[in-house]
Amino acid sequence: MNPEYPLKREQIAEGTMFSSIADSRFKTNLLTVNLVLPLARETVTENALIPLVLEKCWEEAPTNRALSRQLNRLYGASVGCGTVKVGSAAALTLAFSAIDSAYALEGENMLSEGAKILLGLLLRPVRKNGLLEEENLALQKQYLADTILADINEKRSYALGQTIRRMFEGEPCGLPRYGFLEDIEKITPETATAAWKRILDTARIEVFHVGMGDPSGAKALFAEAFAGMERHPLPLPPFSIHNPPASPKEFVEEKPVAQSKLCMGFAAGLDPHSPELPAMRLMTALLGGTPTSKLFTNVREKRSLCYYCAARYDTLKGVLLVDSGVEHDKAEETKAAILEELEAVRRGDFTDEELEFARLSLQNSYRSVGDSAYGLDSFYLTQALLGIEETPEDQGAQIAAVTREEVCAAARRLTLDTVYLLTGSGEGGSLCENQ
Repeated sequence: MNPEYPLKREQIAEGTMFSSIADSRFKTNLLTVNLVLPLARETVTENALIPLVLEKCWEEAPTNRALSRQLNRLYGASVGCGTVKVGSAAALTLAFSAIDSAYALEGENMLSEGAKILLGLLLRPVRKNGLLEEENLALQKQYLADTILADINEKRSYALGQTIRRMFEGEPCGLPRYGFLEDIEKITPETATAAWKRILDTARIEVFHVGMGDPSGAKALFAEAFAGMERHPLPLPPFSIHNPPASPKEFVEEKPVAQSKLCMGFAAGLDPHSPELPAMRLMTALLGGTPTSKLFTNVREKRSLCYYCAARYDTLKGVLLVDSGVEHDKAEETKAAILEELEAVRRGDFTDEELEFARLSLQNSYRSVGDSAYGLDSFYLTQALLGIEETPEDQGAQIAAVTREEVCAAARRLTLDTVYLLTGSGEGGSLCENQ
């Protein structure tokens, strides 16, 4: 590892790493335990459910109220959970955040206290007759179902998700991160407990610390807990370049929406280690990633074809997505206009001012990564899983070096893969769908 790289990593047990980023700007500390597993259709739903169940209580705080009292005694500390997709893997996260020990009135070691709570939630959840407690499980099943339904009801997010699922149909990275509604009711205390044990046994564990405190006490607690466990961590799936079909796949789905959603997925053929990646990122910003981008300026503002039109590049999948909110009868015209703007970038039909604004906007986004502990945690977790040692500053410097010709070449790499249109009569549609 580069000695100047700010992320300090150490293996503390089989398949278990402890990483720390010391940053004196934060007067708090963030601890996260990330259980990283390959995505699979059979387990994606129960994997998304388990962090929700574990977050609520543990043996020493057997109710959510008891846990809240425990956290309040630690000066209003908080715990949380989440599930994110990382390419063809999922990271199931438990997090603890609190003030630094320097501000604790009784000299408490706040990081060690946080480590004890996270280990309790993860390893000693409340059980009855050896099974995860049924009432808590039922509540979290309903919460997960509500989360999936909310994603369906937020039509922009839903349309993007449907585009990804169709682009990667039959591949793990095409699976929804929260799983499937139809699988939730099948989960019982017996199957949930088995899932919890399977996750502990097979996950790659990444413990992260971000903040001003000394994490050595917390690291020792995690090392002691995990070193005494016999586990069988699964290897993470390697990145594979997505190959587009011979001709674009097109899908139309009808729902009662007030505003149609047009999404276009392009295959780039780049892996996360490619030297061409900075040019692809800058090209994406120029095409549709800023308020002065070509899609926003020309398709939305000048031609008034859509309510919004934006581009985003997914490094972990090697695809570019363009999504827009359109009137039902303007979808084809909008699709043609988006392709025209992409062709213009391929030809180099953009000004130096447009390119520099996109460059500055993208560099500013890298500068903002360090504005929050959660931003740093997310950034460096992805770097760790990919085996990359780059800081946000490194990536900003790479953007600064990209030439006009490299941006044009990046645009020429793109192949239209999938076109998805969510449309309908408009009856019952939400007025907030263009958010």
